[in-house]
Amino acid sequence: MELINERLILAYGLNDMEKEKLNSVLSKQGILPCKVMEKNLGELTIKEILCNIEAKESNIELPHEKLLLFNNYQDKQLYALIDSIKEVKDPQTILATVTKTSINWTLRYLLQHLIEEREAYRER
Repeated sequence: MELINERLILAYGLNDMEKEKLNSVLSKQGILPCKVMEKNLGELTIKEILCNIEAKESNIELPHEKLLLFNNYQDKQLYALIDSIKEVKDPQTILATVTKTSINWTLRYLLQHLIEEREAYRER
C-alpha cells in the first residue's frame, strides 16, 4: 500500500501540556500541529487515521504509552525535527516513522510492536 504524502506528526498518549509545548515548537518551524490519536482509534490502521476515517466505537485497551509517529519526513528533516522537540518531549516517548508496512497496522498493533522492540533493545 502507498504511503500518504502529507507531512504530519501523529501523537498518542500526550497530556494537554505536552501537546501544547510540542505544537508551540512545531508552529515556530511552520509545521502543522500534531494530529492527536485517541484511544478510540486503536482498531483503525495508521492509513485510516492519516485519511481521517471515523473511528468505530471500541472498548479495547491501549497501553499507557506516549508515541510520536512521523509521516513523510526525509531523514535529514526528521533528525532536525527530533532535535528541536527533544526538550519538550518526555524521555520515555516512543518515536517512530510511518513505513510501507506499518501504515497497514492498527494503532493497537503498532503500539504493541514498538513496545516489544523497545524492550528487546533494552535487554541487549
